[in-house]
Amino acid sequence: MIHGPMDTTSGKTTPRLIAMAVSLVGEAHKVWARMQCTEADFLLYCAGQREPPWPEVERLISLIIHEQGIIIAKNRDMLTRLRDKHNGNSQD
Repeated sequence: MIHGPMDTTSGKTTPRLIAMAVSLVGEAHKVWARMQCTEADFLLYCAGQREPPWPEVERLISLIIHEQGIIIAKNRDMLTRLRDKHNGNSQD
């Protein structure tokens, strides 16, 4: 289990991106696994003590984009259903 400080106040980008990814997927270990780095490095990235190499940053950003895409798709589906219901086109 990954435990450590999350530096979201220093203005560094990586800890903020990691915090965003964790909030989207729900667990730090899932973000760590997707970044494909060592646990020690991940904790240093979270604490803002080290910047990850570009391949790890790219995997982190890809994870965020993927998870946000899922949320957008769910929201679009919900809005479509609400519009259909409001317009009398309900499939219920």
